[in-house]
Amino acid sequence: MNWHYVEGSESRGPVTDAELDALISAGSVGPDTLIWREGMAEWLPCSQVKGTAFAAPPGQVLCAECGRPFPPEDVIRHGDQFICSACKPVFLQKLKEGVTPVAALRYAGFWIRVLAYIIDFILMEIVLVPLSIAIRFAAGGTASPMDPNIPAFLANSTVSIVLVVSYYTFFVGKYGATPGKMALKLRVVNPDGSPVSYGKACGRYFAFVVSSMACLIGLLMVAWDSEKRGLHDRMCNTRVIQIKS
Repeated sequence: MNWHYVEGSESRGPVTDAELDALISAGSVGPDTLIWREGMAEWLPCSQVKGTAFAAPPGQVLCAECGRPFPPEDVIRHGDQFICSACKPVFLQKLKEGVTPVAALRYAGFWIRVLAYIIDFILMEIVLVPLSIAIRFAAGGTASPMDPNIPAFLANSTVSIVLVVSYYTFFVGKYGATPGKMALKLRVVNPDGSPVSYGKACGRYFAFVVSSMACLIGLLMVAWDSEKRGLHDRMCNTRVIQIKS
């Protein structure tokens, strides 16, 4: 049986059962490390698949970062997780940076993402429709989007593209989500749960355009991908997650 596991943002493997057990013993694969083998519907935290390998001895608890057992009095508790003193600085830095533990990531499904897109589309249209009319008039055209006036068409197209790209870049780069995603408690993150940069947010929009081509196949991928990723998520190495209320 061959296993694959996630190290950083990269997939490693295949490794055998014995090799995976050795990696667990060495601490290279922890309880929150995502693993997968053929036949599994999705990647899962190692502790859910090989839980006995992470069973704490009686009277001890496991550190969520390194996976080693410690007496309860030697660790700090954060929610349902225990953190040893050696891992505490790294864990607190992750919290400060807004990193969500990988095991806690809940990937957003296809239909809720469609709904978020519809909300964003409506919000953008509320702004763009009257603005487009004003621009076409200012450029010597008419209110009709079918007006053959070339200067009006170019001015309207340029302003519309800039506004749409700015909308997605600003909100995803600053808040991790557009207003549509915010309304449904969704967030765009890196594979480790950390926030994306403005550069990646901008690049992800153009990747979304590419993903929309070829009969929307790149967007439909969300419905069957193990981590609910569209083609644009794969291109930019991002995930869309549901956050708790």
